[in-house]
Amino acid sequence: MFKNVYAAGGRVMRWWFHTNGTVTPGYDASGLPMKIQQSHIDGVKAILAAANAAGIAIDISLWSFDMLQADAGTAHTNNQALLENDTNRQAYIDNYLTPLVTALKGTPGLYSYEIFNEPEGMGPTGWATYRTTEHYIQECVNWFAAAIHTADPTVLVTNGSQTFDYCSNVSGKTNDYSDAALRAAGGKQNGTLDFYEVHYYTVNGISDSAFMHPASYWGLDKKLVMGEFYAAATDGVAGNDTYTYLYTNGYSGAWGWSYDADMPWPSMQVPMQNLYSAHTADINSCR
Repeated sequence: MFKNVYAAGGRVMRWWFHTNGTVTPGYDASGLPMKIQQSHIDGVKAILAAANAAGIAIDISLWSFDMLQADAGTAHTNNQALLENDTNRQAYIDNYLTPLVTALKGTPGLYSYEIFNEPEGMGPTGWATYRTTEHYIQECVNWFAAAIHTADPTVLVTNGSQTFDYCSNVSGKTNDYSDAALRAAGGKQNGTLDFYEVHYYTVNGISDSAFMHPASYWGLDKKLVMGEFYAAATDGVAGNDTYTYLYTNGYSGAWGWSYDADMPWPSMQVPMQNLYSAHTADINSCR
């Protein structure tokens, strides 16, 4: 996987970690997240080493809206407590997140941490089986980002928003993940994002389209990565031009969905190669 992506010009890949909480972090009898096992750290380090050997860096996406889906089984109760209860949230930070980030600090192959994949899916207007509030989502982003920045001040932190409805203030939208919004929700000054990550599919509508608007249109104060999209004909942009379009229109990264689901590899291979051929020097200088 890493070798294929690198050969096509890719330099960063996004990997889901806890996802729905059924395997990690693990919960004790009282429902609190347990202390991280050394085998978990060793496993992540092995994956990062393999990625780095192939010239790839990894964005570790910690959680997904799946944590409140029915297929999370009984874990969803502990997941919801982690989202909504200060004691449970702090136990996750102390027992698992901070030790993980500390252990991975400076590890080649680590690019960034992503707090959530599309947390709005478990928000009040989402589609997950169980729901929480946008405030609790923001509070978790703030607390987890603060913990990561404290343990490793050099690593990047982001959050995968479902659409620009939640990550821009243009046209009646609301940026729930601005520095001000996150600090107001969670109270931690260093609990902010280093870059924005937003997803787009045509079902979301033209008003949220990255292929109808340049990055500057969204009025954001940080770099912007399109963290999910299909490498297929979209809103008048040919499939093989999707990556190039995003690059030339000011987006700071493009992570097509996905290597092994929905529109799997090699759907994005030629679009990535087209971008690499046109901007080889820029891509090769990517940190």
